[in-house]
Amino acid sequence: MRYLVAIALLFSFVLSKGQDGYFVTFTDKNNSAYSIDKPGEFLSQRAIQRRARQQINITADDLPVNANYVDSLRKAGIDVRHTSKWFNAAIVFSANSNLMDTLDRVSFIASVERNKPQYSTRAVEKTEPLSSLLKSAASNAYGEAWTQISTVNGHLLHQQGYTGQGMHIAVIDAGFYHVNTLPVFQHLWDNDQILGTKDFVNPSADIFASHYHGMSVLSIIGGKDNDDYTGTAPDASFWLLRSEDAYSEHPIEPDYWICAAEFADSAGVDIITTSLGYSQFDPPSVSYTYADMNGTNTRISRASDMASERGMLIITSAGNEGNDSWHYIAAPGDAKQCLTIGAIRADSTKAGFSSFGPSYDGRTKPEVSALGVSVAVQNSAGTISKGNGTSYSTPVVSGLAACLWQALPDKSANEIRQLIIDSANQSDHPDDGIGYGIPDFKRAVQVSVPGTESDENIWKVSPNPFSNILRLSNASEHNINVSIVDLVGNLKYRKSFKGVKQVSINEIAHFARGIYIITIENKHFKQHVKVIKSH
Repeated sequence: MRYLVAIALLFSFVLSKGQDGYFVTFTDKNNSAYSIDKPGEFLSQRAIQRRARQQINITADDLPVNANYVDSLRKAGIDVRHTSKWFNAAIVFSANSNLMDTLDRVSFIASVERNKPQYSTRAVEKTEPLSSLLKSAASNAYGEAWTQISTVNGHLLHQQGYTGQGMHIAVIDAGFYHVNTLPVFQHLWDNDQILGTKDFVNPSADIFASHYHGMSVLSIIGGKDNDDYTGTAPDASFWLLRSEDAYSEHPIEPDYWICAAEFADSAGVDIITTSLGYSQFDPPSVSYTYADMNGTNTRISRASDMASERGMLIITSAGNEGNDSWHYIAAPGDAKQCLTIGAIRADSTKAGFSSFGPSYDGRTKPEVSALGVSVAVQNSAGTISKGNGTSYSTPVVSGLAACLWQALPDKSANEIRQLIIDSANQSDHPDDGIGYGIPDFKRAVQVSVPGTESDENIWKVSPNPFSNILRLSNASEHNINVSIVDLVGNLKYRKSFKGVKQVSINEIAHFARGIYIITIENKHFKQHVKVIKSH
């Protein structure tokens, strides 16, 4: 009751017709009805299991906001749309500017920030153009999607049976026009792969009657249409979350994104894919600057890292401002733990529009790049079209990241992220255009899955048993690190070799008789061989 009285003293104004949006932060979570000892009351079992698997603790930041504070706002006539656990805050609307200007005088209110004015200054819809596509003869089940998948060797993951089954992906975007009726998504409904939807922009709207952008993104990952089209993870399951208002650009939209990411966390999602980025707003006075792209200045980028810290893999588009005055990545692509995706052409060169790194504090961004020019996507007319943008290169990687994680279920989100980076073609010499380069999902899975080594990587080790010398041979030149340990894990030998096909190890004559494990590895490959010292 004391909360209501405190606000009621301020609430003596006549409401106007329009409503502004605000981000209201609370001072504490005192007297919470929830406890970290009973996480099942505010997190799904799948979310709890994801954290346990990666040895991630549940903290007070995961507790819902104080319900008494929220009720007090509502009783004062304030429209509370969403709450944020991680920031201990609420997104609210009010037409009473006098009330909102003095709300921070209330004891449990830490700050009040306006994030959306009553009226938008932008009257045009934000879109990415799609070009028409004449259907061509396809030689495989991928149809027109073949190029975007094969350029990163995603089809080789699929051939091993890794198509995303069992993985949960949240697509946070602008809308999902006709996902409920288009044939390319029918298998998702037939197999219960659509886990649910939530519209954070307009909860009462029909998410399947809104913007097409999220629908196109979803098609790149989950689409499937006989022999005409196959997505990067057609057997994954999906949450469809709308955080973007395609008809305006205000700071409330990244705040909606935060709420969507928190929802995804609570639902137990494995991967968040987001083909959104924020730098300039209506009006320009609240826009970000390049100096803000340091991973900590913007709330959405901090939230992205909070999501990563809870065991989800966050995959984000770099942006399409490479040829514009902004030039650089946009938030949350500057987040420290997300995987930011640039765009390349089919010839593996950088797409001119793809936003540049680095982050303002000098980190390599984007981390990797995939096809972002003439990407085959589902369009709102019901056919497959070609589209450009990092919005489309991002889901190429997101779906295959799900397949990779399916193949390596014991890995953490951060380990999957690092495997993708290490597999890229310029992982030893990244640049500010395409980052560490083009990922190779064949290489990424070979590092950790026994029995998937290709002939070009397998090293022959002889003689076995050995006495005084071991010889390693390969058909191609490689940079490799070689180590030998005994059965209790004691390191007996280690040496690096550059550009070699054959290696002779003759510093082993003194080894005691017994069994040893040789490890031959580089950034893209790891092979273990058991050998026996005979005498």
